[in-house]
Amino acid sequence: MSDLDPLDAFPDPRRSASIKLTIIARQMRRRFDELAAELGVTRPQWGALGVVKMMPGTNQRLIAEKLEISDVSAGRLVDRLVADGLLEKRPHAEDRRAHAIYMTDKGDALAGRLEQFACCAEDHAWSGFDEATLQRMNNDLDRLYANLLRQKQGG
Repeated sequence: MSDLDPLDAFPDPRRSASIKLTIIARQMRRRFDELAAELGVTRPQWGALGVVKMMPGTNQRLIAEKLEISDVSAGRLVDRLVADGLLEKRPHAEDRRAHAIYMTDKGDALAGRLEQFACCAEDHAWSGFDEATLQRMNNDLDRLYANLLRQKQGG
């Protein structure tokens, strides 16, 4: 950051790092949103497609949890993606009241395009970082995430 950057005005490096992480995440999401919009896909839609891509056969409740939205919002989102032919609901093998959600071929193709966009955005964002630096950063972020999970769980 530059000498005049207000983000560096925080004497506590934890506060500075927290704010920078927030801003960087927002900028990365914004860039990907711009790319995804070229395909007519919103952030919640690409988020839901990503969850189903990584977890075929998932349910609406888990999609809601992963996207940090209500079950009702996840239901509407899934219904919209089903209507668009991107996802399909199948009877859940263990719970007759629930549906297992899967990608359709059309959804899989769109998810593949979104993955290409993500790679392009990541290539730009991570330009100049070598593998060792990325590994150290990932290790540090894993520790930070574990701390946050322990706090959430009351530990």
